[in-house]
Parts: sequence; structure tokens; C-alpha cells
Amino acid sequence: MADKIIVLNLGTTSFKCKLFDFARGERAIASCAVERVGAAAPSPWQFKASDARQDGLAPCRDHAAAFHLCIGLLQDHGLIRSLDDLDGAGFKTVHGGPISGAVPVDDAVLAVLDEYAAFAPAHNPMYAALMRQLRAKHPALSQVACFETAFHAGMPAYRATYGVPYAWMTKYGVRRYGFHGASHSYIAAKLRDLAPDARRVISLHLGGSSSLCAIKDGKSIATSMGATPQSGLFQNNRVGDFDLFCLPRLVAGEGSLDRVMDILASASGFLGLSGVSNDLRDVLQAADAGNNQAALAFAAFVDNCIGYIGMFTAYLQGLDAVVFTGGIGLNCAPLREKICQHLDYLGVAIDPKLTTGKISTTNSKIAVWCLETDEELMVARQTHNVLGN
Repeated sequence: MADKIIVLNLGTTSFKCKLFDFARGERAIASCAVERVGAAAPSPWQFKASDARQDGLAPCRDHAAAFHLCIGLLQDHGLIRSLDDLDGAGFKTVHGGPISGAVPVDDAVLAVLDEYAAFAPAHNPMYAALMRQLRAKHPALSQVACFETAFHAGMPAYRATYGVPYAWMTKYGVRRYGFHGASHSYIAAKLRDLAPDARRVISLHLGGSSSLCAIKDGKSIATSMGATPQSGLFQNNRVGDFDLFCLPRLVAGEGSLDRVMDILASASGFLGLSGVSNDLRDVLQAADAGNNQAALAFAAFVDNCIGYIGMFTAYLQGLDAVVFTGGIGLNCAPLREKICQHLDYLGVAIDPKLTTGKISTTNSKIAVWCLETDEELMVARQTHNVLGN
């Protein structure tokens, strides 16, 4: 059986991994995080295990170097002797176009990651690069790509389409895919255990990257992100929903399409709108100090969430539960309170003194939850299933 699974989560300049031991019942026995990957200066890293906490600095020119740094730490702490002790590596992969679910990494998967790199330029290239590096250097290590789009693959076809020529969908893959599937699927499974009667659920994964998902009977029927992770809610520094017919004027003003696209991808969202920061904590602090742009950014984000909740409530034909998760969803009480205030027409009422678990009052007509997600566990399970079969 595939017992020891390492789950890999790559960011543009970050690398995170968790080691799971399925012989101990899906238990995560260690985690490692590396920041500022690719920087000229040494990268800060943190290691955690049940009986150990450690941090330090090390040069990490790319994600492969960060991977080997983490493997070395696992060896130093006696959790593995070598890579041969690992039964597989599961990647929290973003965009596989027509490929859905969890699949072994092979030439076809890598080709699709390349093909859809334009849809996920901040994610696909770095995943493909590390997969290729590991295949070349450690060919015996089984790799599994677990695509974030999988949970949304069952959306009705009429909800996954855009009003574009039909041939674009089949020729270029232009359709709504949705992302954060590992998080939303975890919330669906968790709520089935906590509140099995809650058939109509809206999951709000709010963090540096945010999306909403309408879940009916444990399955995704709608999601706020579309063909790319750029659409839907605006993000920490990504644009979210945007009228593409603004592009000609913006290109004329900014000088090139590449510059405009770079601004929409990295200098928009909370950062661009507030003019303060891409971190909501800083934005709220500035808003409280009287910064009108920061206040506008917060109000607009709340309004984005409210709009999708209203739309998804209609899709679900009612609502039984709302779940907040993700770093912002868990830790930003003012955001939860402001969103729920706008849902009083549905009979939503929360207790501001409650911050985890069920946070709605006893007389609330809709249950409101604040739950920590576990994306890595979902990837580990999928990887274990693929390798076990």
C-alpha cells in the first residue's frame, strides 16, 4: 500500500509540503514551508513535526531546491531515510483543462499543463517544471496531479459555458472550470459530518485567493471562478471580474497589452483598489484610520461576496448553511460580521463572540459555520487512492 505521501503546494515564490502517513490513519506527521523561493537572498524556511519546531535560512533558486531542502529536513528528523521511503508525491495542481480529478503524472499530463499555462500562468509552469525535474532526477518517485478543477467538473453544462462561439469551448477550452476544489470539497465532506441535514451550502474560501462555491447534496453546482483563477471575487492583487472591452483603452494608456495584463494579475485587487496593501489586515487598519480608498476596497469585497451569495442561493433554491474558511474567512471577524449583516433578509444571525465551529445564534434561520479547511489532506487522499489502485 501507498502509506507515506508527500503533498506539494507551490506558490509563485513559496513552497509548502506535508508528509502524511496513512499507516497511522491519514495523519500529517510533518510540514515544511519555504518563502521567497528564487530570491537572491537566502530563503526563510519553517519545519514542524509532532516533537520538533525549527526555522532557518537557505538558498533556494527554484522549487526543486526548496523540495530537496524539505526532504533533507525530513531526513534530519528521522521521518524518512531517503526518497525511496516515499510512496508518492501529490501535487495540488491548478489547471488541467480537460483532465479532471487525480491522475498519475505522465507526458500527456505535462503537455496539458503546458497547453493551459496561459489560463494559469502563475501556477502551471512552476508545477510542470518541478514535475519534470523530479522525473529526471528521481524517476522512481510516483507523482500524482490532483487538479483543483475536479470538484466543479459536475456543474451543469449551461452554467459552465460563456456566451462565446461554441467552437471556442471545444477548440480552446474556454469555459468555466472553477478552482479551490480541494478546499470546497473538504468543507462539503466536513459539513456532512457536522450537519447532515444541511443539503444546500455556500462555502466561502476567503484568503489571498478567494472563491465561493454552491454545494448541493455534497456536490458543486456553481462557483465564482471561471476559466482562470483571475475571475470572480477580486483577490489580494488580482482583478477578479472585469469588463474585457476596457482593454483597448487601457493598452493605449499603459503602452502595451503585456503591461495591462501584468497590472490586472499582480497590482489590482485589494492592492490596486486600496492603494495600501494586498493584505486585508492592512486595508482594514487604513480604513479605520480614515483612508477612503481602503474603505472602498473593503466595501467592494463585501459586496462581491453578497452578490455571489444571492446568486448561489437562487441556484440552490434556498440555503441551509454558510461556511467561512481560508485565512481571511477564519481570522477576519469584521468581514464575516459585515457579510452576515447583509444576509439578515434571509434570517441570518451570528454571535460575534463565537469565532470557530458554528457561529450562528440559536434563532438564526440559516446555520453559519467557521471551519478550518484541509486542502493537503484532500490531495493526500486522492494520491493515496490513485497509487493504491
